[in-house]
Amino acid sequence: MSDTKKTNLTDVFRSPATNTRIAGLETTLITAAAEFKGSLAFSGELRLDGRIEGNIQAEDGQLTIGEEAVVKAEISVKDVIIYGKVQGDITAQGRIEIKGKAQVYGDLHANRVMIEDGAVFVGNSKTLSGGNEPKPEFSQIFTRLSNGGSSRSNGHSSKVEAE
Repeated sequence: MSDTKKTNLTDVFRSPATNTRIAGLETTLITAAAEFKGSLAFSGELRLDGRIEGNIQAEDGQLTIGEEAVVKAEISVKDVIIYGKVQGDITAQGRIEIKGKAQVYGDLHANRVMIEDGAVFVGNSKTLSGGNEPKPEFSQIFTRLSNGGSSRSNGHSSKVEAE
């Protein structure tokens, strides 16, 4: 008989030690001992310290991916804070925070993105809002570089030519 103990996901969700209330939100914890494959939907707050492969969804939920977590999933939530490893695209209606030694490999789609020094992010980042707004035109700011390289300062002009 082996000493390996398998964690029943139903027990993880129902255990009184893993469901707590913080600031009026119910927080669910998936511990480092849990491994899950499939689709996961939640509301409130979820702290994930285990391993998951599949999809994670919550329209109004906050997902925290702990330092020990390894996630290979498409994620769609309100807010996500990442301390662990994630492979897959992340969509957040609010914000995505990549903290400390986190590693994220995939595309980010959010209104706000924060990446701390030391964190790894490999992918593309796109904003959810403002996609239809016109891009600003900065060329008018560069007055010294206009008119074919001429510069006017105190009535003198100088020309810079590349060799």
